[in-house]
Amino acid sequence: MKHMIRKSMAALLILSSAGFLLTAAMGQHGSSFFPALHLPGQWADEPETAALVRKTASALASPALSAAGAALDAHRTACTAIAAATESIGSLSRFIRSQNGDVSRESSLVQANAFWKYSLKYNVPLDLLVAVANTESHFRPEARSPAGAAGVMQVMWKVHAGLLQANGIMTDEDLLDPEMGIAAGSLLLSRYIKAYGDTKAALGRYYGGSATVYWSRISRNLVKVKNAKVVAAF
Repeated sequence: MKHMIRKSMAALLILSSAGFLLTAAMGQHGSSFFPALHLPGQWADEPETAALVRKTASALASPALSAAGAALDAHRTACTAIAAATESIGSLSRFIRSQNGDVSRESSLVQANAFWKYSLKYNVPLDLLVAVANTESHFRPEARSPAGAAGVMQVMWKVHAGLLQANGIMTDEDLLDPEMGIAAGSLLLSRYIKAYGDTKAALGRYYGGSATVYWSRISRNLVKVKNAKVVAAF
């Protein structure tokens, strides 16, 4: 767990440095990046979590931040995007813990950020990824099945080792890292959706069994994600 926290914090601190660069670039306008980002009231009593969420959200706005020095409008756009992303990541983190109270706050934040990151990278619907994770592992990074499936997304290393290694996931143990486990599952779902052109069929392939049975299970968790309103409008 300590390794996961150190790893996630290091990555988030590097990504949040974009905010410092933006502040410096816009200094002549008297603009300040992070003060423009207001977190919802429910984070007021969790300052450490709020700080981590701010840093996590900055990753999603990095493209906007890199161009923001050229125009004040870009700075405002970046702030708006980060505010929306922050609320979405925060909401998703709270949703994860509402589904499984044994998931730590650190793990829920790492998972929430990873769901956003790999949803964008692999063009897989965010709510679908979250529903699959809830169905497969109940958001437990350490989960292992008797058949050998591992991690948040319950990926089978012995079946997908070649593809996973080609994408930077080098060992079976890597699947127990929440970010890498989500990356693996997102990659597989992306490939199946492209191959079949149909979400239900893709899920059947991911499950390795009846698409109808699995879809009914996923659908119940999709409704939970929708009702929780974890996706903010950008």
